Amino acid sequence: MTEPSKLPHHGVPEHQPAAGGIAARARAAAGGPQYLNGLNPEQREAVETLDGPVLVLAGAGTGKTRVLTTRIAHILSQGRARPHEILSVTFTNKAAREMKLRLGQMLGQAVEGMPWLGTFHSIGGRILRIHAELVQLKSNFTVLDVDDQVRLLKQLLQAENIDDKRWPARMLAGLIDGWKNRGLSPSQVPAGEAASFGNGKGGKIYATYQERLKILNAADFGDLLLENIRLFRENPDVLRQYQSRFKFILVDEYQDTNVAQYLWLRLLSQAPSRPGQPLSAVIPGELTSPRLRGEVGAQGAPGEGDSPRAEFEDRAPHPDPLRASSARLDPVKDGEREQTALKNICCVGDDDQSIYGWRGAEVDNILRFEHDFPGAKVIRLERNYRSTGHILAAASHLIAHNEGRLGKTLRTEDVDGEKVTVTGSWDSEEEARAIGEELEELQRAGENLNDVAILVRASFQMREFEDRFVTLGLPYRVIGGPRFYERAEIRDALAYLRTINSPADDLAFERIVNVPKRGLGDATVQLLHDHARKRRIPLFEAARARGRDRRAEAEGARLLARSRHAVRPLARPARGHLAYRARRDRARRERLHRDVAEGPIG
Repeated sequence: MTEPSKLPHHGVPEHQPAAGGIAARARAAAGGPQYLNGLNPEQREAVETLDGPVLVLAGAGTGKTRVLTTRIAHILSQGRARPHEILSVTFTNKAAREMKLRLGQMLGQAVEGMPWLGTFHSIGGRILRIHAELVQLKSNFTVLDVDDQVRLLKQLLQAENIDDKRWPARMLAGLIDGWKNRGLSPSQVPAGEAASFGNGKGGKIYATYQERLKILNAADFGDLLLENIRLFRENPDVLRQYQSRFKFILVDEYQDTNVAQYLWLRLLSQAPSRPGQPLSAVIPGELTSPRLRGEVGAQGAPGEGDSPRAEFEDRAPHPDPLRASSARLDPVKDGEREQTALKNICCVGDDDQSIYGWRGAEVDNILRFEHDFPGAKVIRLERNYRSTGHILAAASHLIAHNEGRLGKTLRTEDVDGEKVTVTGSWDSEEEARAIGEELEELQRAGENLNDVAILVRASFQMREFEDRFVTLGLPYRVIGGPRFYERAEIRDALAYLRTINSPADDLAFERIVNVPKRGLGDATVQLLHDHARKRRIPLFEAARARGRDRRAEAEGARLLARSRHAVRPLARPARGHLAYRARRDRARRERLHRDVAEGPIG
């Protein structure tokens, strides 16, 4: 059976008829747009339901990506929005690339006009760069990776005299990431959680870390959403701008969203408030939510901390919490008040596939969709195009034991296929032995090893299989390994570029200060740090200042004096350094020509 996503795509005409016009009615009478061909009835309903909130419960292999891309094509075809008025959020960069590829096949060049199609963090980063000054950053701020984040936290732990072996910086990085995934700023972290690290100093270090990021003109991965939420909270005019811009919002993998992503979406998915209306009409006041602290992360004592999500949950009872907040603040009588239009938001997800709870994801976000968006339409995609009947039956029987689910039954029109075989092993070594023996049997039967794949949950589980295959002499190929941007030489090259782009990026400068070797050790870097802190300047400026400091020897800083000539070329601005080298080379050429012209002496 051919999956709808594999069917040939027919482009949307460049010039679309006006909605409701004669041409549009003629096209509808002719059977509708060709891009709807191949959709089953449930998929077509999900594509054509454009008004109001829609939740699409899409099981595995039911063509949800096809639904999302076709829905965007339908919105543009019907003239309901222009490309830049659609916010389409995916969970991974791979999913975003897949959507852009399919949209390109359906719409042609129109996909190039969709700047708001991407992941939560890529779109959040785009918004932050536009309004960086409002969150005490510059538009060219650096996004730190985990390695830089850990190195910065190590410096802060050292400044607080906290033993890094007992309280590892990587552990603190995980705690901070968890707090940011829950939308908690340093002042909102429950006291019990903040005191669980570094002899009660976890909360203080989190606050210092955020301050240090601002000095470095940097943000970490969690800030791309956390700072967005703060931007919208503190600047209602900015929030109103984006609420008015996005006429349609589409969200993929909604079951894997965390609290920060939920808050970000809830802010953007509300109808714009009137200019001058208090921000509390959009974001109600600070309220605590024991429910949130009881569901995710470490637990704090009752009454500790403010829960950002409570702003949408712990209000006075009302069938529509969004309208309730406006009703309390709008003095106009109910008979004269205009009805608030429901936002055209469509979330696609599967409550049975939420696997990122360890990373802060809350499946409750999808379970509460009808509560968050009253009047929402729920559409179930239950026809599977990927698996055989026996596989679906086994999976459905297992999933049926889940308690928190909205419920759906996957079906297929494909053959039943082979039955699923389940085996158990005492440990990983026994598992590797059993699989190795089965592979040998397949090989003796004439099967090609290229047709066999072994899927593991985590990369560390591959070790036992590799050891066993080496013992048996079975050829194998490992798919994966270090990512391109995680290689040391690539990190070093990027650090040079980051330093050129943002001289205040101390972490990048510290990484390349002795790459390649320049005779600059930890002692020299520590002197630069002390000088930078004393003058409150970046390390780059400190290196330039100390490199020019002829009084270093008189002050007894013999170590720094010896490394002065090594620091100076590194700290010289890139353009000035190139000009210096050009002048030096020109002088050498002139001397060479002069020597040749004068000829030999005597």
